[in-house]
Amino acid sequence: MYFYRGNMSMRKTKIGFDLDGVVIGKPFFVPDFVMEKLVRLKVDHKLTYRYPESKGEQYIRYLSHHPLLRPPIRKNIKLIKELYKSNKYELFVVSSRYSFLDERTKDWFRFYKLRKFFKDIHINMKNEQPHIYKERMIKKLKLEVFIDDDKPLLNYLKKRIKKVDLVYVSDQHKHFSKK
Repeated sequence: MYFYRGNMSMRKTKIGFDLDGVVIGKPFFVPDFVMEKLVRLKVDHKLTYRYPESKGEQYIRYLSHHPLLRPPIRKNIKLIKELYKSNKYELFVVSSRYSFLDERTKDWFRFYKLRKFFKDIHINMKNEQPHIYKERMIKKLKLEVFIDDDKPLLNYLKKRIKKVDLVYVSDQHKHFSKK
């Protein structure tokens, strides 16, 4: 996936990764249908996500994001390390995790010693709707590939961003597949 500029120098392909469900495993003790209700709102069939308004719910989410409860997805980490070592790619995290999880996210990367593999890690510090935030960040970072586990979000992006390869991560198989 090398691209050449006029002077024939090579530039790195920019790849963005969602965090939860792509790099980090989801909590093993929470069923998928419960996760869906906690995260997504059903409003006129529009893509809308819940923001936990109460300090209590934010604290529960903070606790559930402890590194021991959210192990890395090993197959995907192996690929990320291979991409990094090839020196052909710039790797970014673009996570829609809300601002109250910023420190917990830093804790996770320190705990698993995986920070060095990513040029930048971007968290949704303004608590925007995740699909709006990710669209903005993909454009800002000029990503060429974006990998996520949220099919409705990827379908939204597919309609709005044309020159980016969108890749779906299957929860069942825990590996990448072309969307």
